[in-house]
Amino acid sequence: MSSFPGSHQEYRTAAPAGISVLGMAAPLLDRRVLEDMERDFPDSMVVARFADDFCATLQGKLDRLGAALGGSDRVDAHDAVLSLTSSAAMVGAQRLSQTARATERQIAAGDLEAAARSLALLCGCGIETRQELQRTYLTHH
Repeated sequence: MSSFPGSHQEYRTAAPAGISVLGMAAPLLDRRVLEDMERDFPDSMVVARFADDFCATLQGKLDRLGAALGGSDRVDAHDAVLSLTSSAAMVGAQRLSQTARATERQIAAGDLEAAARSLALLCGCGIETRQELQRTYLTHH
């Protein structure tokens, strides 16, 4: 929320998927999430395997969402997008998580056509996220 200078009213702005209200794209990856998780385990390879599993299962999550949207199955689409959102957040994939949350709002509102249109953006973001995880995190573990 923001307010105009000298005003006492606050206003909310809705940003497109993956874009903050300031107009900046969320970072693809917040490495601090994985680094924090590493401190929770005696072996950092546990976290690396978790990140690798995320990369390996990402396309399946996107495919499941696409199939549910293509079949107009709102319940399965909602379940699929929540799975994508939560797993993305758990590895620090901020932009993918934000984009998936926007798609989830479309599904919750019953706008499956808009959600289906956002699938290409989700897939592109997923590819970039997987590449970023592999380049900046997995290659170092």
